[in-house]
Amino acid sequence: MSKKGFLFGLAVGASAIAAVATKLSDEKKAELAAKAQAGLAAFKDRAIDYAFYANDATADFRDVASEEFEEAKRKVADFAEQYQATKGAGDETFTSSLDRATDSLRTELAQVEDEQDADDDEGDIVIDGSAAFSDATSAASEADSATSAADSAADSATTDSEA
Repeated sequence: MSKKGFLFGLAVGASAIAAVATKLSDEKKAELAAKAQAGLAAFKDRAIDYAFYANDATADFRDVASEEFEEAKRKVADFAEQYQATKGAGDETFTSSLDRATDSLRTELAQVEDEQDADDDEGDIVIDGSAAFSDATSAASEADSATSAADSAADSATTDSEA
């Protein structure tokens, strides 16, 4: 439906422009053509201006990026020089200092883990399963032996009464 409405509007608009164009005098036609050319020229000028603005912005960005890159290169070179100077100075090297710091952190972490394990063990209830089951097993065996003794006594009583 919308395509049909668009095409209908386009046809009505084109026919209206054609009707107006046939009724206009040659002077009016020339005047409208000149206005259209002036509008087109102004549009082209604005497009060219924006192209120049974009070109200038790109050049500025390149300059800033180049300066930042050079600054970063300089900082890296300075750090490398400091590292080499520190590495060569004295008996303590950067890596040994780093190793000491790493070892210190490891011991600290181990202490914290030990403290946490100790804290966790304080509130826990520990049940020794083997002790609990051995008590139950011994109680069951005592009950079985008592039952066996009672059964044997009953059997002997029945055998005595039959005889």
